[in-house]
Parts: sequence; structure tokens; C-alpha cells
Amino acid sequence: MTRHALLGAAFIAVAMLFWGGNTTIGRFAMTTDLPPIGVNFWRWTIALAILLPLYAPTLWRQRALLRRHWVYCVCIGLVGVTCFNSFYYVGLQSTTAVQGSLIAALLPLMILVLGAVYAGTGITGRQIGGLVLSIGGAVLVVVRGDLAVLRTLTLNPGDFWCLAAVLCWAVQTFMLRYKPPEMDVMALVVASVGLGWLALLPAYAVETALGDAMRFDRDTLLMVGYLGLFASVIAFSLYNAGVVRVGSASAGYLGNLFPVFSALLAVVFLGEAIAWYHATGGVLVLGGIYLATVPPGALRRRSAA
Repeated sequence: MTRHALLGAAFIAVAMLFWGGNTTIGRFAMTTDLPPIGVNFWRWTIALAILLPLYAPTLWRQRALLRRHWVYCVCIGLVGVTCFNSFYYVGLQSTTAVQGSLIAALLPLMILVLGAVYAGTGITGRQIGGLVLSIGGAVLVVVRGDLAVLRTLTLNPGDFWCLAAVLCWAVQTFMLRYKPPEMDVMALVVASVGLGWLALLPAYAVETALGDAMRFDRDTLLMVGYLGLFASVIAFSLYNAGVVRVGSASAGYLGNLFPVFSALLAVVFLGEAIAWYHATGGVLVLGGIYLATVPPGALRRRSAA
């Protein structure tokens, strides 16, 4: 990897760390009975309130470029802001966190398939090997080393919502490869967040009118505050900037750091014991990322230089 790509990989890794924190906050704040659209709406409301004052000058400078590519910005906003989180929150209401996390581990496979079908990119043996290792490591962490758990899993409607959410994540990641080079990454982030938030408005109004209103207590404010600042403003910005640098395929592999970070944060903040599957799964995920993204002999060439 070049220094440019390494910086992008670091951006995505930090984004995964903050998204992993979302799992810890969610378990602490007991979010299962909160309205999914309401959580997503207020998450992005906070994010937009932070981003707009910071990047209004950038938006103004690039207003003509954003108008010219408005369809692209709308699509990024719909799949990355409106649909992904809403679908995932809906899915987690009727499936388990284990199954939701296992479905999320399919991200690199989905991105590779999208690249092969729509961009004509080939799939190498190293990528397949990296895919197997990274997904295997993620699965090991999610099931806590007990592979017998996989035999007890049954499909339910929530799984299909989670699958749709991860597909949205993959589509957004794939679409970032087509970002106009002259478009500032943060201009795209703020524009897509604003457009995605607008699309959430009618859905939130309908959900509230049907009696599933958002409640605001200490745990809810804690969760939504974390989601708005760390999991939205910081993580979403870093992830988009990272994908632009490393490419969609590499970003997909790095996505499997999510369950590893989730487990490690549970050890640190929830007092869970560290176990063999944390280390083994983490090594497998990192090995898969290395195998799929670092060309053979790259380290030898770098040391020789």
C-alpha cells in the first residue's frame, strides 16, 4: 500500500472502532424498544447540526459542482443515510445481534460481486483467500468461538432487513469509486447527509403518527448523542474519505474489523473477559485484509528501496 492508501485504511479502521462503540452503547442503553426510524432521524439530525456550520463554506464553493452531480449525491444520501441505518435498526427488532453481525460480515463479498458485475473487475485468488479468512475471523468473534451456534440459527424477517441494510452499505461503498475527482469529500458527506435526512422526514412523521414516538430519557440521549457525533459525523466522514483512498474492495475487507472492535470494547467498557476467539478471530481478519490488499513481495520491495 502507498502512504496515501495506508492513511485511508487508518481512516476506515477508526470508523470501524466508532461503529463498534455503537454496539457497546446499544447494549448499555437497551435500544430494542426504540422506534428504528426515530433513532435514525435524530442521529442524523445531530450530525447535520454539527456538519452544516463547519462545512457551509465548502458547500457554497462547490455548489455548482454539487448541482451538476445532484443525482449522485441523492443516491449516496439515500443508500448511506436514509436506508442503511433504518433497515438495520428495523432488522434488529426481530433478529438477534449475532445474526445481524454475521450478515454484516458479508460486506466484502457483496462489494467484490458488485465490482465484478458492474465494473468488470476480476477477482483474484488472493482476494478469495482474504475473503475466506476475514469472514471466518469475523464469524469466530461473533459466535464467541462456539461454531455450534451456527446450527441453531433460523431465518426470520429481520434477517432480510439486515441483509438489505448491508447491501445498501456495499452499494454506497461501491459508488464512492465514482466520486468526481474535483468534488471535496466533505462537501459530498454534508450534501448526502442533508439529502438523506430530508428523505427521513416523511418516514419519521408516519412512524410517529402511528404511535411509535421517540422517547427521550438519559439512556436514549446518551445513545443518540454518541450516534450523532462519533458514529455519524466522525465515522461516516472518515469512512467515505478512506474508501476514496483505498478503493471499495479494500474497504470491504476492513469492514470486518467491526465485530473485532465491538468485542474488544465490550472487554474494556463492559468488563467482559478476553478469550482465545478474540485473538484468533482478530488475527484471521487482519490476515485476510493483508492477503487481499497487499501485493506479493510488496514488503520486500519497500525494504529494498
